[in-house]
Amino acid sequence: MTTALSKRLEKIWQEPDFLSFFEQYSSRPILKIKKGSLIFYEGDKPGKVFFVKSGYVKLFHSSESGKDAIIYLYGPGTVLGLRALTSEDELLRHSAETLTDTQVITLSREEYIRALGEHPEYIVDLLHLFIERLNYTERKLSGFILTDVTARVANFLLNVGKRFGEKTPQGIVIPIPLTHQRIAEFVGSFRETVTGSVQKLEKAKCISYTGKTLTITNLKTLEGFIHER
Repeated sequence: MTTALSKRLEKIWQEPDFLSFFEQYSSRPILKIKKGSLIFYEGDKPGKVFFVKSGYVKLFHSSESGKDAIIYLYGPGTVLGLRALTSEDELLRHSAETLTDTQVITLSREEYIRALGEHPEYIVDLLHLFIERLNYTERKLSGFILTDVTARVANFLLNVGKRFGEKTPQGIVIPIPLTHQRIAEFVGSFRETVTGSVQKLEKAKCISYTGKTLTITNLKTLEGFIHER
């Protein structure tokens, strides 16, 4: 076992530093992508992986009826395109769209696999990514088990707040513009129903809106809307 791999395994719990990895091994300029742009389409064969340096991206699947189902929310420090990287056909199963202006660093499939072969300690970082996706999927499934829409909205906001929220004296600020329609897309409900749930959470003083910026003002009260269901 290599020394580098041994050292990484000794700290297997440590979060990966994907920024340093991609900056070191990528020879491509940073892609600056505008809000509302598609990074890739479902069914594409990109031949590369994508690192989100800044900004936020939604991963979604389009049904035959044309309705989008949001699968995952990416933020700074995350990697896209892993499924295509590890599948035999190398095809993407979802589409990715930017929710904000976003900066992305790319690595070709060949470059990425070569780096892993030469530095197997980075395979531990890859493992972290899959565990993170598994944990997210489990949390999302737990949220959809909640039949009450307000509980689902609270669960979603709590998850986003913990993953991407910025702590301020006023509370935890969500750095993604969250309209009622966008929240509805993430929790799988109608906008009108979500509006009622958001108003209920605002009345309970656990969240507040300033324009499209949402702040979690009372984490404990917000959690209560999940656990009481």
